[in-house]
Amino acid sequence: MNTKQTLKLLLFLIITSAATAQQLYLETGKTSSSFDYKNSQGGKLDNLQATNHNFMILGYRDNLDSAEKLNVSFGIGYTGYGSIGSDDDLEGIMEWNVNCLELNAALDYCLFAINKTDFYLKGAISTGFLTQGTQILNNEIINLKNADDFDKTMVSFKAGAGFLHPVSRELSFYVQYLFGKSLNQSGNDDYESLRIKSHNISFGVLIDLFKS
Repeated sequence: MNTKQTLKLLLFLIITSAATAQQLYLETGKTSSSFDYKNSQGGKLDNLQATNHNFMILGYRDNLDSAEKLNVSFGIGYTGYGSIGSDDDLEGIMEWNVNCLELNAALDYCLFAINKTDFYLKGAISTGFLTQGTQILNNEIINLKNADDFDKTMVSFKAGAGFLHPVSRELSFYVQYLFGKSLNQSGNDDYESLRIKSHNISFGVLIDLFKS
């Protein structure tokens, strides 16, 4: 099964499952991302710095237990990643900017509540597909669409915490922070590695579909 077929299957599962969802959510925020690169000799690019990008996710959330402490969520989002730095050997500035369509699955667990505000821990996994990307090297713009390091599916694991507060019986808002890191993106060999690290701060709204 190729990448397009996998994406279509996952989208179908999300859309059909959303028909029975208890809650819908819309989330937006900022991602501060950086690249963690090592060459085949173990050397790192030490001058890489983080850059900021926007992201947005639309999805649904369901309770998994009768106490409504454990919840599962699935969503589809559009996220930007990037990094900027310099290299003494190349004597120039390097900059990456990529945009990915991502499918997300997450679990959150409410630790405690204060005045109806739930404080929770969250873990997530996302699968990203590059939609657009460029690398700028010494004023030359390179299209990353078919580059080895970005042509493969990006799998990332994320973890963090947040709080959720109800506005009414049907509507709540939440704020959360997640740290994420991708699996090795390098398409060259087993000794070279490229991982994308991210810090996400987001604001979201949650709509209960069956409360009145």
